[in-house]
Amino acid sequence: MFTMDQKTLRKLQMAELEMLEELDRICRKNDIPYILDGGTMLGAVRHGGFIPWDDDIDVRMLRKNYDRFCEICRKELDQKYFLQTYRTDPGYRWEYARILKNGTVFKRKGQQKMTARNGIFIDIFPDDNLPEGYAGKKLCTCVSWLCRKLLYSEVGALNKERLASWLGFRFLNMFPKEWGHRGMEYLIRRYQDKDTSYVRCLSWGAAFEARGFLKKWHTETEEYIFEGLKVWGPKDVQGYLSHIFGENYMELPPEEKRHPGHVADYIGFGEEE
Repeated sequence: MFTMDQKTLRKLQMAELEMLEELDRICRKNDIPYILDGGTMLGAVRHGGFIPWDDDIDVRMLRKNYDRFCEICRKELDQKYFLQTYRTDPGYRWEYARILKNGTVFKRKGQQKMTARNGIFIDIFPDDNLPEGYAGKKLCTCVSWLCRKLLYSEVGALNKERLASWLGFRFLNMFPKEWGHRGMEYLIRRYQDKDTSYVRCLSWGAAFEARGFLKKWHTETEEYIFEGLKVWGPKDVQGYLSHIFGENYMELPPEEKRHPGHVADYIGFGEEE
């Protein structure tokens, strides 16, 4: 059985750091704004790099910057990497992009039978305009939730631990995954020309996403140090991190909660092994 020891975790983090450096290189060259997301931003502020037990890197971009980044990567992304979206990889079902390191393996528990390309990765989340009104927000929440469940159904239909959930995903998996992508496209187009104060990642279902993120956290930024690399994050980092983790975000969690977020069955580092 595969176990994530500290040596393997650190090796994984360094592989991900390479991809963050490549993302930053492309963004600086082409004037594409981005910010570190979630635990990656918290790690930069609290630890000067990775949270010691964190196993991933997350980045956010406003939709227009995300689309431009994906387009530029077609020509400028180093050949060591692959930009994975549902458009570049027919087996990939999620609505956000990943940079994969070619020649590596990251088999996530429960997702072994997915046909998408596999490898060590970092996530890139697009933020779309969130309507100001209550009804509009509810529509966004409901439609995006249904689309996410449909796209996840290939994985959920394999998990029989909870019968009701398994039956629901089995039912949703009968429908074309394109329906999920079309639903997301509907929400993106519906609000893309609105002048809104808040944005959110429609393809991520965390509770704080439904509340939205201040758009100024994308537009008012400054540099931070992450493992010796200069990267970008919100200038109002206190407001941003409090929004996600609460006011006490600088306090370490209990030891029992200090573990990687992705349960892997196997990680392969390719030629580096």
